[in-house]
Amino acid sequence: MIGRRRTMGAAGVSLLLASAARAQYLQWPDWIGSYSGAMRFHRSIPLEDIFPPPKNPHVDRDDRSPFGAQFAISAVDDVGVVWLRLDGGPMQTSSNGETLRFGALIDGVALLASADTRPAPRSATLTVRPDYFGTEALFAHADGTFWRRHFTARFTPSGADMIVWVFDAAGTRARTWRGSAVRRS
Repeated sequence: MIGRRRTMGAAGVSLLLASAARAQYLQWPDWIGSYSGAMRFHRSIPLEDIFPPPKNPHVDRDDRSPFGAQFAISAVDDVGVVWLRLDGGPMQTSSNGETLRFGALIDGVALLASADTRPAPRSATLTVRPDYFGTEALFAHADGTFWRRHFTARFTPSGADMIVWVFDAAGTRARTWRGSAVRRS
């Protein structure tokens, strides 16, 4: 009898967590749709102070011309799906973009459940707040280095303001791209 009660209690907790996750994705209907815009290189930010300064300081040679950026938000089986396509910068996606599916949203954070992209991220998280969402994805390269990319969309009446942060493998510098997108559908 005790075993059955434990099982029923665990099932009740699972149902409670699942309904809480669904409730947190309820704000997505306002956001569901496709967005399209452009981004351009904003700046590079050193993440550590170096003293004495290097003899040959790093100079940003990033292309400052704008490039296309599209994203789409949907909910499939009560979980969030984010599709992203970047047409420039070091984290340029494939021409098909990348689709990241996330699990249950608990306290505004969800972990990656699956990805439809090559290369696929080693890990990713989704953060949802009342006026924005953000994804953080860690990509590993064949040579053992990695890049960490943050994509954030803050919603406006006509679309969204976008920012992409890319952290280098050493974790000593972040480069940023900013732009705006309009809602297409």
